Amino acid sequence: MNKIVILALLFNLLYSLIPEKRIVAEWEPALGAMIRWPLGIPSNLVVELAEDDILYVLVENTNQENSARNNFNSWNVNMGNVEFIFTETYSHWTRDHGPQFLIGDNHWEVVNQQFNGYPVENGCESNNNIMMTNKTKVEGRPLPSQSRGWEEDDDTNVDFANQLNWDILDIPVYWTGGNFMTDGYGMGFSTELMINENNMDENQFINLIQEYLNIDNYHIINNPNEESIQHIDCMAKLVSPETIIIKQVSELSPEYECIEEFANSFYELNTFYGRPFNIHRLYCPAIESGWWEVNSVAAYTNSLILNNKVLVPQYGISYDAEALNVYEEAMPGYEVIGFLNNTGNPWYAEDALHCRTMGIFNPHMIHISHKSIRTEELNSNESIYIEAYIIDYGDTNNNLESVILNWKYSAEDGPYGQVELELGLDNTYTGEFPNLNPNSTIEYFITATNNLGNSVNHPNAGWHLFNSTNSILGDINNDEIVNILDVILVVNIVLGIDDFDDLADINNDESIDVLDVVQIVNIILN
Repeated sequence: MNKIVILALLFNLLYSLIPEKRIVAEWEPALGAMIRWPLGIPSNLVVELAEDDILYVLVENTNQENSARNNFNSWNVNMGNVEFIFTETYSHWTRDHGPQFLIGDNHWEVVNQQFNGYPVENGCESNNNIMMTNKTKVEGRPLPSQSRGWEEDDDTNVDFANQLNWDILDIPVYWTGGNFMTDGYGMGFSTELMINENNMDENQFINLIQEYLNIDNYHIINNPNEESIQHIDCMAKLVSPETIIIKQVSELSPEYECIEEFANSFYELNTFYGRPFNIHRLYCPAIESGWWEVNSVAAYTNSLILNNKVLVPQYGISYDAEALNVYEEAMPGYEVIGFLNNTGNPWYAEDALHCRTMGIFNPHMIHISHKSIRTEELNSNESIYIEAYIIDYGDTNNNLESVILNWKYSAEDGPYGQVELELGLDNTYTGEFPNLNPNSTIEYFITATNNLGNSVNHPNAGWHLFNSTNSILGDINNDEIVNILDVILVVNIVLGIDDFDDLADINNDESIDVLDVVQIVNIILN
């Protein structure tokens, strides 16, 4: 049995672990985003959200709709992409009370969790000192009104799903969106506040979530803040199944050690693909806080991924640019855009851009699962195997029209070379890179296209990066020294005794001849 067949079997076994029904991750193909009127976000963010994608706007009545329309028109919002959803709302925190989505073959449901506000808990050194009170008394965020309540937000998902004619899955738990992350493959993350606000033990909560949502690998992490609503999206950001950005604070912060313990929780985990997470740290300096916040720092992890864009909160400070740089490094090729909020509700430490927006995903998406190539896992630059497992949720009964590996050297402008991947076992497509130059950075992405002409890339935008292995110029036999033995090998190739070898093409002219012999002799003499 050859190497490719063995690898195909191993990857097929891995992909069989993808849940038949799974909660969609934030970087997957989206129809658009949900916000609420009256707004909690700046006008330029509204413009951006509606530029290329549908903007679902929650309004209570036609008066609110007309008010929103008038303002949107004055800001030059793309009204062709705006859809109004009629529902009562108490707050603009659509992330927390808004919908998650359960997808599967011929299956699409809007998750309707319970929602009842923002209890506060102690954490860090005081993990056992729970400050929660009656759930109707909210201490974690300012109340929009004294005469109305969170039960209005609790009905949002039902009204939204009914208007789009999507099925609803009711789950009997508080499952606040800002305190949940998923890799899209049955792994979930929340702080321990998620358990405590449900008044149940961890096993009860995890078993219930597994029963309803197929999240069978749920990580509950100690509350890392001294006192807050302990939402995980203010401390970490999964940007792919294997890459996460984690907050870092000043060593002078009373929460420094707790945040480091929080980060270490992820260093100790493996991804769905059975290897460590690729972790980026993002420094978050102290900022002017909301009156309810303790140890307030910039919430740069509180960003929104929307198809090929990453929308990041900015605070008008020098560290803003570095935050954008970290995202660009973690998500190469995405359009990373920063947004200040100069409204009456600025970005805070526990309440920023992600809290006030919610992705709405495509029930007919094409999904690609791919274990990306990592430099440290390469043994050579030859026969680098690549695979992708693909599900077309819009048409699961038909094969795809094409699956293409697009690749190039980063130092070159392009165009991308293309390798067609072949259908193997089940929905797994496989192929190999051509032999690669040593000491080079390679960009690549995979494109899957179905018979209707719909296509998707992996990653959803941009590209994966890896470096080809190091080699010594002229070391044809890879014995880590350039000598007469290497000259003999090159001569043998020139004479046709041995087959073509990229390592012998010293001048990279795609031909092995006397010029290469001369160059390798010069290397030895020098």
